[in-house]
Amino acid sequence: MNTSSLAWNDYQIILAVARHGSLSKAAEALGSSHPTLFRRIRDIEAGLRATLFERSRQGYRPTAAAAELLALAEEFDQRLRDLERDAELGAAGRLTLTTTEVLIPRIVPPLLARCRRELPQVTINLITGEGLAKMRQREADIALRSGGEPDGDLIGRVVCNIEVAIYAPVNWPGVSEEDLHEQTWITVDESLGHLASSQWLQAQGLMRRAAVRCSSTLAVYRLLEEGLGVGILPCHLGDASAHLRRVSPLLTEFRSQLWLLTPRQLRGVPRVSATVECLTAGLREMKDLFEGRRPAT
Repeated sequence: MNTSSLAWNDYQIILAVARHGSLSKAAEALGSSHPTLFRRIRDIEAGLRATLFERSRQGYRPTAAAAELLALAEEFDQRLRDLERDAELGAAGRLTLTTTEVLIPRIVPPLLARCRRELPQVTINLITGEGLAKMRQREADIALRSGGEPDGDLIGRVVCNIEVAIYAPVNWPGVSEEDLHEQTWITVDESLGHLASSQWLQAQGLMRRAAVRCSSTLAVYRLLEEGLGVGILPCHLGDASAHLRRVSPLLTEFRSQLWLLTPRQLRGVPRVSATVECLTAGLREMKDLFEGRRPAT
């Protein structure tokens, strides 16, 4: 299918018909007419030598042949909207930051406070959860997450390493690295079994010592603070808590990296670039905390 002859308004027509499922509704959205759109769709399909829509009483439904064209049309449409909005707002406006809940207690609040001071014209919508899924669906502009190299749809930078260690409540003074197999543990559950630290706990037989298994690292942190057991935590949580103390060296085999990511399409968007720089500066000031070299101030 040769698409080189298609103009942007051809993509607009394909996108409108796919979104509305009806020529009449698509024509109304485009300020055109049903007969005009009917002829345009017929001419586009003839030029491509492909059927783009299945016609039925229920309306127009995109075929497999239309999938690639629709993906391009969606990308072009969103990029144009971004450019138009940024032309009006400059570095001002609203954006969405997504992150994991484990960064909420100690890391995110001072970062957002910094952004508020330095970029008062930017409003940030904060969401937690599946950050990369949100970004691929164009529901988020920036992601702060741990992990490895992102795929081709995302661009970003590594800010620092994330180190982890074993922590015990401060009122458990007798706990040491030598007697960890005798302690009561708080661990993650099977939903986080893919984590290297979870697999290590299983291999060491320490899962059998668990009093509580949690579906989140943040829950492990809160239960450790309440004195229920020992557990593995990232240093930015454990070292920052007055209720916990480290009882092991850094577990460097479980090290991960902290990434700031944006969709490739948002490269150069002023408010996104300014917010990424502000977040990066704040995170680099916390580098020693992430990497286990100092408690939080």
